[in-house]
Amino acid sequence: MSISSTSLGKIIVIAFSAVALLPCGSLRAEVILPSIFCDHMVLQHGATLPVWGKASPGEVLTVSILGHSARTIAAPDGNWQVTLPPLVASPIPQHFIVQGNNRIEIQDVLIGDVWICAGDSNMEYPLSESTGGRDTQGEPSDHNLRFFYTPKSLSEDPSRSTRGRWMTSSTQNSPSFSAVGYFFARDLRSSQRLPIGIIQCTEDESPAQVWVSHGGLSKKPSFSEYLTERVSQTADQKTPSSLFNRLVFPLIPYAITGVIWYQGESNEGFASLEYRRLFPRLIRDWREHWKQGPFPFFFVLAAGFGDQDGPVVESFNGDGHQPRRALPWLREGQSCALILPNTGMADATDLGMPDEHQPPDKLDVGRRLALLARKRVYGEPVVDSGPRYCCMSREGAKIRMRFQDVGGGLILGATPFQGDDSRAMPQTKPTGFAVAGKDGKWYAATALIDGSSILLSSDAVQHPMEARYNWSGYPRGNLYNKDGLPAAPFRTDTVQP
Repeated sequence: MSISSTSLGKIIVIAFSAVALLPCGSLRAEVILPSIFCDHMVLQHGATLPVWGKASPGEVLTVSILGHSARTIAAPDGNWQVTLPPLVASPIPQHFIVQGNNRIEIQDVLIGDVWICAGDSNMEYPLSESTGGRDTQGEPSDHNLRFFYTPKSLSEDPSRSTRGRWMTSSTQNSPSFSAVGYFFARDLRSSQRLPIGIIQCTEDESPAQVWVSHGGLSKKPSFSEYLTERVSQTADQKTPSSLFNRLVFPLIPYAITGVIWYQGESNEGFASLEYRRLFPRLIRDWREHWKQGPFPFFFVLAAGFGDQDGPVVESFNGDGHQPRRALPWLREGQSCALILPNTGMADATDLGMPDEHQPPDKLDVGRRLALLARKRVYGEPVVDSGPRYCCMSREGAKIRMRFQDVGGGLILGATPFQGDDSRAMPQTKPTGFAVAGKDGKWYAATALIDGSSILLSSDAVQHPMEARYNWSGYPRGNLYNKDGLPAAPFRTDTVQP
């Protein structure tokens, strides 16, 4: 049935008249906050604090805490955001109030430092299954250590809403927390005495490209292959940008101290060569979205995995010219991110297992990440890195490798992993080194510690030209500093697969 313009006009007038007779409250939408703003939350101290949500268009809103308040009016689409001034760190629980057409009162709010712990299954690995995890069951609850866990979602579109809740550390809650995140936060709690909040964003088997925004992948030089892949894949699959949209975007711009990151194994094989571009892009992308400047971004160098009796230098291609897991090149790609400001690397190559992609020693991973934060964020006089290759010189039939960050000096060490592992046996000489001559063929090297340098030689190479260390999926090197931190893998040559 058709309706004339006159009839339509009468219907509209009647409809508006009916609306006008309704009580005002029935037209008002309640103020809604993202779930990260909830009881037991930790707010970042010493930084401006963005707060946002949804309300009725034109609704006046006031946000207040500790005598500070900010007012705004909801936009025509209902979105609103205010910024509170920096607050002083405090372990005393506070009330956080949002007043609009309705009143929201959030209780037990602490002011401290907020860190995001993100990555794949190694970051998701629960405390209950980690080395040292059971020992924490006897520890008293820590009211000032809190986790926010973002549950998995199937949504592919970026949204400012989140699902999740803040939980305090306790014998009931802690076993499900990220083990790396827990041990990292526990060390910071011990050294800084600040409330610590950890926002956990993790999902297993997630390659780096799913953690980068579409805009980040599109920037020049673009990752066009991932943009094409996103179009061709279907939703139950982890498409490029999908985890950024689901887990990261809803948190922005919640004020944070920084990020700890453990991911990489899902970019093995051919993808490992691109990681040197992709991972720095990810870091830049997150920093650009947060608009907090180059906040600390500390990451984990992939743990050992693979053939423990393999060659001292693992080639990129295996039989049939198919790529191996290529972990040495992946680790090199990870370390390329150190060119960015305010980044740091915790080496886990000595914490792996030959047949387990998710090794249980997350205690030492968390500790090593915490050392980076304790020195670089909190200014503690601690050693936060193992020996790092600096430069080399050729001395006849030998090569001298010089190192920095040697701490109290170079020593022969062993993995802290407690188990049936030959690397935990007493060490008599440096291992894991290889040299090559002009022909590019690699041979195991005899190594000798000489102060803060290493002398390398090999009976098979009369004139060594290049050197590598721990260049295999499951490295067997034993070079540490006296502070118990391992030397990271390195190579002096620039040959690419």
